[in-house]
Amino acid sequence: MKLFNFTRHSEWWEYKLVPLLAISYSTMQVAHYPLDRIIFKLIFSLIAIIIGAVYVSVINDITYIKEDLIAGKTNRLSSVKPLNRIIIVVACIAAGVACGFFIYPDRCSLFFYFMAWVVFSLYSIPPIRLKKRGIWGVLCDAMGAHLFPTLFLVSTLTQHSESTVSASWYAGVGMWSLAYGLRGILWHQFYDRSNDLKSGTSTFASRINPLAFRYQELIIFTVEIAAFLVIFIGTINIWTILSLLLYITLVLIRKLAFHYKISLIITPLDLPHQTLMNDFYLVFFPLALLFTSAISGDNGWIILCCHLLLFPGKTMLVIHDVMSFLKSKLKK
Repeated sequence: MKLFNFTRHSEWWEYKLVPLLAISYSTMQVAHYPLDRIIFKLIFSLIAIIIGAVYVSVINDITYIKEDLIAGKTNRLSSVKPLNRIIIVVACIAAGVACGFFIYPDRCSLFFYFMAWVVFSLYSIPPIRLKKRGIWGVLCDAMGAHLFPTLFLVSTLTQHSESTVSASWYAGVGMWSLAYGLRGILWHQFYDRSNDLKSGTSTFASRINPLAFRYQELIIFTVEIAAFLVIFIGTINIWTILSLLLYITLVLIRKLAFHYKISLIITPLDLPHQTLMNDFYLVFFPLALLFTSAISGDNGWIILCCHLLLFPGKTMLVIHDVMSFLKSKLKK
């Protein structure tokens, strides 16, 4: 896997792809369309998004070699020859264009797909480089990493299955993905704030006092939860309700037994913590949706097993925490 370290896949593979898959699963459930009948379209769409994610990782590293050197951070492309960097970028763009060729003539999906590339290019590449332009950089990242890929998946899957979802579903999914994306990039910027200050990189988080951001992070989280209610109510059944109850139990276990601090965006650097709702989006909700599909008989068990094989990290961490809690109780 060292050959692909330049893609920074460990930073986005599970954290960015699983929420996208959860929306894909829930959209097909709302549309009453069997998941196994769109699985190849979903795999293609996921590959198209992964190509975009690799492009983002590469251009972000290339354009931040100097700043990372000043801050003492590892940059995976700093040791790569300039010509090879260009080849990698061109290869990513060529692969993205090829994906666009196969998405066409679905113009709506094509628009959402390429807009993710556009906003991330604006985020990283000089002279525009919106990462250094405060709130515009934050919005660009949230739209590129979450909003446009999410809308792309909803659009392309419903078009391929010739099914429909309501405007309220699009609105709920869009608002949730944007708010969740804002939490993600703001967490990253505040976490990396000391390095940005050291290198003189002016981001939204480096310009403000983290203590003065508590009210804003509550607003963002409230909007996210309000939008997610549209998704949750649209897919509500015994399994999604049970998954929410299990998640709440996990939060309480971590809080009371392991003294995890509950965070919305800004997390402590030296204390165990849990970002509220992250594990629900990454573990409990998608697995509940897949279990719903599995018991309906449309080859859902195969899809469920494949999901767990491809994205085991957070699920294993949840199991580890629960097992640690049970062992501590049995010792008493």
